[in-house]
Amino acid sequence: MSHRMQRINELLKKEMSLVISREIDDPRIKRNMITITKVDTAKDLHHAKVYFICLDKMQSDEVIKSLNSSRGLFLAILKKRLTIRYIPTFNFIYDDSIEKTNEVLNTIRELDQKKNKELNKDEETEQHGE
Repeated sequence: MSHRMQRINELLKKEMSLVISREIDDPRIKRNMITITKVDTAKDLHHAKVYFICLDKMQSDEVIKSLNSSRGLFLAILKKRLTIRYIPTFNFIYDDSIEKTNEVLNTIRELDQKKNKELNKDEETEQHGE
């Protein structure tokens, strides 16, 4: 990804976060404490995937509907604030990468604990066998 695209993605992420926290009054969004985690904009700047997390994962479908219904507001506000030629059409996606990372880390911890128990068991057996 080019340096320019990275800057645009970060700019969109920052500005969308501000719009969500300050401009949108939809209770479905406000009560779920949404955080934009990543924006992935197409090279032609016409489309962008906006990844987010929210306080209650079970509400993510409702939050997506609410964010999609606020697309026009996002577009209007960002057109005023930003100097880029195109403001992309946003596609909102719940970001489950943090959950997947936690699952992997938990599996690693469990395996490590299992290994340590087996090592301790082997050491005890060797000590008692002497």
